[in-house]
Amino acid sequence: IQAKELTSLQTVSKELHELAERLEKARTDDDYVETDLQTWTNMLQQLKDDVNTFSSSIYMQENPKEILIAKMYVCKTLQQSTQQEKFGESFGPIRIENNSFLATHVGLKNSTAFVRGIGEYSSGTHKIRFLFQKNSLKYISSFDVVSALMSINGTSTLPYEGFGWSSDDDIYCPGGEITVDENFRDMKGETSFEIELQLDCDNQKISYINQRTKNQRELNVDITKCPLPWQVRFYLFETGDWIRLLH
Repeated sequence: IQAKELTSLQTVSKELHELAERLEKARTDDDYVETDLQTWTNMLQQLKDDVNTFSSSIYMQENPKEILIAKMYVCKTLQQSTQQEKFGESFGPIRIENNSFLATHVGLKNSTAFVRGIGEYSSGTHKIRFLFQKNSLKYISSFDVVSALMSINGTSTLPYEGFGWSSDDDIYCPGGEITVDENFRDMKGETSFEIELQLDCDNQKISYINQRTKNQRELNVDITKCPLPWQVRFYLFETGDWIRLLH
């Protein structure tokens, strides 16, 4: 029997299920010969080729410690975002350059400025890595997630707010009762920090890892105040501050 052309994961599952049933019956009845084994091996190889062609994130594997009839299984890798984040909309004196990977505060004087990514995240897990460079420790910067429905400067009539962290280690969690340990130090006192921000849309939470300190923090997001899809937003105040997206 030739394997049909696979057009969906459901088709893959059906083909494998049928083959598994035949193998199980043959094993139970002890009713197979060498030519049957060769036929099943060919079918398995064809299915493996079709699966790998269908998606690079799905693969079929045989257990090398078990005979062909006894065990076959299909593995599916965890899907994560492969979208390349870039800077998009901004408010205030922001200059975007380097193929939209670098955003710099270029105001003649210190003033409020926002810039956010072009990515809109509604499901799954997504990681965005960036380097934040501050001109001094005098002023605070921040990064957070906001609803894509929210205006860039936060002046929308919609009652939406951002969730995230500031450079002095404060937490932005509107309506939440979160106390920060006064002795905790991560970004506070630093003018440069490399961050890996993770958005977990399915579980409605965000987290980050500071690549220098290896500190990890997590925050639940109230989607009534920050509905999906989410976008990543950065706040800068001092002239010369910049953020670079890393890939």
